[in-house]
Amino acid sequence: MMFRYGIDSLTVDKVIAITKGELKTTLTETAIKKVNDCRLKVEKMASSNKAIYGINTGFGPLCDVQITPKETSQLQVNLLITHAVGVGEQIDKELSKIMMICKVHALCQGFSGIRLKVIERI
Repeated sequence: MMFRYGIDSLTVDKVIAITKGELKTTLTETAIKKVNDCRLKVEKMASSNKAIYGINTGFGPLCDVQITPKETSQLQVNLLITHAVGVGEQIDKELSKIMMICKVHALCQGFSGIRLKVIERI
């Protein structure tokens, strides 16, 4: 049996089986198409002059500040840097796997605009 990210229902039992290596996973053509289609929509919107929160605008109180096309990549880098912090004890490997399984499944729904290669890297 194979679990299909973005297609099948993800249950606690399936997450545990995937974590233990008892259930294999796959990215189907359907999930890949959903991810790629959404990414193309985001890229199309981002290439327009329309203000899109978090893509070509600032965040929070700076939401009305539009960023130039040249600055959008740096904006995304800055966002990652400002959120790259840790608090408390390091989580164990199994919990980390569980979180990544859930994240990949959510991203494979095709609503985030993420690049496919990021999902494949996870």
